[in-house]
Amino acid sequence: MIYTHEVEMMCPVAKGAKHDPAPIPQEGKWTKVKKVEEINGFTHGIGWCAPQQGACKLSLNVKGGVIQEALVETIGCSGMTHSAAMAAEILPGKTVLEAINSDHV
Repeated sequence: MIYTHEVEMMCPVAKGAKHDPAPIPQEGKWTKVKKVEEINGFTHGIGWCAPQQGACKLSLNVKGGVIQEALVETIGCSGMTHSAAMAAEILPGKTVLEAINSDHV
C-alpha cells in the first residue's frame, strides 16, 4: 500500500493494549499508578442534588489505596445530609475501588 508523506510522518497515540496509565498528581509529583495500593494523597469534590437546593463536599485522605479519613459537609437538602452521614461512616477502611462501587443513597 502506498501512503502519502503526511500519513508516513504521523505518530501513533498509543501502541497496543499495554500503554502506560495517565499520570495523576500525588503529594507534589506526577505518578503513573498501576495498582490501587499506589494511590496516596488528599482529594475533595463537590456534588449537588438539584440546582439551588443543596450541595455536598467530600474530602478523602487516602494512604496505600485505603481511605483513612472521610469528611462530608452538606449545605441545604435534608436527604443529602442523611446520605452524607452514611457515607462518612461507610468510606473509611475501604479501598478507592470499593468506595467507587458502593451505593450511598
